[in-house]
Amino acid sequence: MQELIQFDRLYDDGESLSSPSGRFVLRYDADGVATVTDQSTGEVRWRAGEPDRPVAGRFLLGSGGAIQVESADDRYEVLWRSGYAAPEARALVLTDDGDFELLDGQRVRLLNSRTGPVDSAALGDAAPVAAITGDRYLLREGGKRRHVVVRNPDGSLQVSMSAPGYGWSHTLIAPLVQWMERQPDTLLTWRILPYDGRKTRELCLVDAEGEPLWRDDMRGLTPAPPPARPHVYGGPELGRGGRLRHQSLTSISGVYTLVHQDDGNLVLYYNPERRAVWATDTWWAGDGWTDLTEDGELVVRNLCGGPVWRSGTAGSDAQWLVVDDEGGIALLDDAGTAVWEVRTGPHAPAPVADVARGSVLRRGETLRRQSLTSVDGGTVLAHRDDCRIVLYGEDGRWLWNSHFGDDGRTHLTLDDDGMLRLRADDGSSALDLGGPGDELVVGRESVVLRREDGTVVWREGEPAATAEEDHTSWLERLNDEAYCVTVIHDVEPDEALRRLGAEPSQVTTGTWVDLMERADLEEAEPNTTVAAFALGPHTLLVEDNGYRAVNDPALSAGTFAVSSYMSVNADFGFIVSRDGEEVDNFGENGDGEVHSPEARRALEEMDAEDVLDTAFEHDIELLCRVAGVRPTVADVSGTARLAILDEY
Repeated sequence: MQELIQFDRLYDDGESLSSPSGRFVLRYDADGVATVTDQSTGEVRWRAGEPDRPVAGRFLLGSGGAIQVESADDRYEVLWRSGYAAPEARALVLTDDGDFELLDGQRVRLLNSRTGPVDSAALGDAAPVAAITGDRYLLREGGKRRHVVVRNPDGSLQVSMSAPGYGWSHTLIAPLVQWMERQPDTLLTWRILPYDGRKTRELCLVDAEGEPLWRDDMRGLTPAPPPARPHVYGGPELGRGGRLRHQSLTSISGVYTLVHQDDGNLVLYYNPERRAVWATDTWWAGDGWTDLTEDGELVVRNLCGGPVWRSGTAGSDAQWLVVDDEGGIALLDDAGTAVWEVRTGPHAPAPVADVARGSVLRRGETLRRQSLTSVDGGTVLAHRDDCRIVLYGEDGRWLWNSHFGDDGRTHLTLDDDGMLRLRADDGSSALDLGGPGDELVVGRESVVLRREDGTVVWREGEPAATAEEDHTSWLERLNDEAYCVTVIHDVEPDEALRRLGAEPSQVTTGTWVDLMERADLEEAEPNTTVAAFALGPHTLLVEDNGYRAVNDPALSAGTFAVSSYMSVNADFGFIVSRDGEEVDNFGENGDGEVHSPEARRALEEMDAEDVLDTAFEHDIELLCRVAGVRPTVADVSGTARLAILDEY
């Protein structure tokens, strides 16, 4: 590991702390003393204790931000403490100079064991990436939140947010950071940008014109790139102005496939051995697309359109990107002369199954890390190495996917008997998907298996809803990961919000997207945002990452209410209340006793064998059945009464 969190012990079961390059390592010696050793020379550079009196015991960053050694028994007696400390320290790292450095909770350098305290300072809320170091950091403060971007010892950037009682942190890996540093006249900063139909403030890399070349959390973006010229999808070549997005090009014989992967990498595979023989090594960039520009350059882009790799042929006469049967990819001009090329083969000859191309997979054909594309070029079905088949929409969204176990060494085939199957390399069947049919066809936002007469025998993209999905699909439009959902009978939305604690001045009208955008821009605290939707005479309250209603049976004063709470950590609560009193508690602290006739009826309808398990695993369906409602997507897509409440 490369970081030791405060109060975590370095145990003597082989654990070690390494510097970024691995040159220096902290571990225990044969006498149980924590030592720092230079791996290149074998020299011991530091030993716990005093120079003439080493101290054996467990090493940790202890209270007060000092390095200490404590007894290995359950008394945790402090045997030695360093003469330096940083009270705000929350983590310890080992540098490539063999020094210890103490970092605060947002990974800003506080102290170096050899040179002493570090004079750290904020750069403001915008700076070139190269200017960000371990003691010069990006800072944005808003409300009670403090956002920091600081450099880790390995060259990566640590992005964090801290607030009283909570926070989060994630790492921008070193290859991404190195790319950022190479982009001229750019700044890393925060901007208000569109996201999923609303606006949010995001960390981003902007060019001199203020346009984002990269932004944090791009995975959820669904951008529509500029129009591209169509090509023979799945064929061996891509013309100037064409694009690959989750798509593949396969040589004429089927031996080599060039595929744009949704990790951002463009990879050439030798299919008989399922082996990558060349790649742009842009796996760190995330999803995006690959263009052969009108200027004759092959460019891999991220979801902001930022170029993460180039062939360096801008201004050339390149007209075609071609994948050949000798293990080569090349940009050719009209005369067939290569203006750029990569040669990886030839490799040993081997038989290859018939490869499907275009928009149709026919009997006897396969997809192995390859793609089908609808005639209009907007929908792509891709067989991937991560054990998935994915149907992508025009904006890159997953329309449908199927996961098929842990071994990615499979292929999708329409067998001679008309059955659509995933088969392992040894020919065994891994998964039967559907059939029999004569051709699998990718159309606009759909994929169907049909017979020669056009009869559809299997379809994905429009699966029939199960009974549970009928009760829960509406919540997927809001937040189905961390929520508190409540139904209050015979109460209007404004009254429901008042009972929850909203002041009239806090209540507005808008959509769920409006609420999320407002909460983000105002940097509202967690557990404070709530929407009240009208369900006939009743009100549906939805708290984003909240839990107020499940702790407040008084919401049911003079009526009947049901609340279900679920956190990202699977903490849950479920109460049924009437006239201001709790009558059923099926939460993690509940007794599971059923007292209300509404709950008894709902559990019988669900054939529930265990009340608490049902309330945990099927909480929203149970809530809807107990409350006697069935919300739809339409019910929560329109306007509602919204509030951002005071902190709970």
